[in-house]
Amino acid sequence: MESPNKKGPSVWFNELRGLLTLIFQKVSKLVDRVLFDKKGSVIISLVLSIMICVVINYEDISLKLFNDTRTTVDLRNVAVEVLADTDKYDVAGVPSTVDVSLTGDATSIQVFRSKGSVQVVADLKKYSEGENIINLKVKNLPEKIEAVVDPATIDVTLSKKVTKSFTIQPELLVGSNQKVTDFETPTLDVMTVKITASQNQLNSIRIVKALIDCTGQIQDFEANAALAAYDAKGNRVNVTLSPETVHASVKLAKNTSDTDKEDSE
Repeated sequence: MESPNKKGPSVWFNELRGLLTLIFQKVSKLVDRVLFDKKGSVIISLVLSIMICVVINYEDISLKLFNDTRTTVDLRNVAVEVLADTDKYDVAGVPSTVDVSLTGDATSIQVFRSKGSVQVVADLKKYSEGENIINLKVKNLPEKIEAVVDPATIDVTLSKKVTKSFTIQPELLVGSNQKVTDFETPTLDVMTVKITASQNQLNSIRIVKALIDCTGQIQDFEANAALAAYDAKGNRVNVTLSPETVHASVKLAKNTSDTDKEDSE
């Protein structure tokens, strides 16, 4: 005989059905209240509109959120930094500027450029004397950015530097209404200079001048004269000079008529 307190399956089923019916009635009332309420209907409409827009534009939205928008920025006349032992070698063949194209997402490129001007490096520290083919690279390039340098490779010549002594010749630089003959030959405190350069450069030097500016001078004077080396065509040769300047003493030339007048007296 079954206990009077024990419930059978049919009783449990009836209670569950009654509970679900109660929940459905409450949800139905809540939905009716929201739908027929003015504020509730506005909220429902807004939510549905947003859902429709998201579904329609899903591909565009996912592209912007999950994929980087790649772009290319072209830079002209980017400076080239030379990394080399310039005390030991003379470097020839490195252009002063090149063109660079940066490709990547716009934000990364903007951040990279905001850190300073983009710079290209010619690293010659591992190369020896002679002709070498060098790859140019953008300095401190982030992983997310690709760079194309034009030209990408260059032919660079490294020449060992040599030191040689040259005699200095003074040259007077005169202004308007002045003549070189208005002055006597200057006296220099140093008559030779040591020049360090490649052997080819040293061979091209024909004269080293001490340039003395006489503009506006109407009496004896002293000045520091800059030294410069020139080739046979009068072109300046870019070399290292030691010293770079010399001290010059310049006297006015005595006028012949004044000398004759002094003799007569």
